[in-house]
Amino acid sequence: MTPLNIANRDMLYSLSWYMSARKTALRAALSFRLPLSGTGLTDLRVHYSSYFLNLLAAVDLFPDTKTLQPNDFEDRLRSHLVFDGFQDGAANYSYIRELRNAVVHRGLDITTSMHFDGQFPMLLAPPQIQNTPAARNSKTYPAFDKYLLDIIAKCEAVVGPQMLECLKDKGVWDAPIDSAAAAAEYRKNVEQSYAMPENVKAMALAMDFKSEWALAVHSSAMTELLEALTPCDTSMLTSQ
Repeated sequence: MTPLNIANRDMLYSLSWYMSARKTALRAALSFRLPLSGTGLTDLRVHYSSYFLNLLAAVDLFPDTKTLQPNDFEDRLRSHLVFDGFQDGAANYSYIRELRNAVVHRGLDITTSMHFDGQFPMLLAPPQIQNTPAARNSKTYPAFDKYLLDIIAKCEAVVGPQMLECLKDKGVWDAPIDSAAAAAEYRKNVEQSYAMPENVKAMALAMDFKSEWALAVHSSAMTELLEALTPCDTSMLTSQ
């Protein structure tokens, strides 16, 4: 099997970061209960927004793995983001993408409308999202559920599992790393470090680089990626 080159390895590690960050954002968002202060409402907005920012950042990054898997990931999303009563997977995919864009580029506040399930705030999803509201050819995409949390649950059921399936299809977890490239990267990082004192750099460069070091780090990182791609159980989080 062809070893992972440094660029593909780093892409996988970045993917892990975005998918882990989306989990952190969701856990934080779902921890809020009544009463909500002004600061609490701001934090709620930040965390829900961060969920979509990180999820879609991962989606945008994933096609960069085209040397590892067929570059059909977005097509997979469109074919799997299909639900009872919301059969247009392409429109559903466009909804979450344009929701992210509205949050990032137009400052959309996705916490302006909510109901309450006991003490838990249930945010209402914007009923529709336009891609470029001021343009003549703007398109409108309807929400594929009433509550934002239900849309998130549907995203959780599809996005991470499809990423995992794509990567497993190409045996990414079995692919060896390029030990020679890892050794060269180690020396480069030491030489370019602005944190290490010069005497420590000299000691680090004098050491024989052992391939098992890189293997251990990579194995740990891939375990973290596997965990990052697993869906969040929103029902468990909201019951806490």
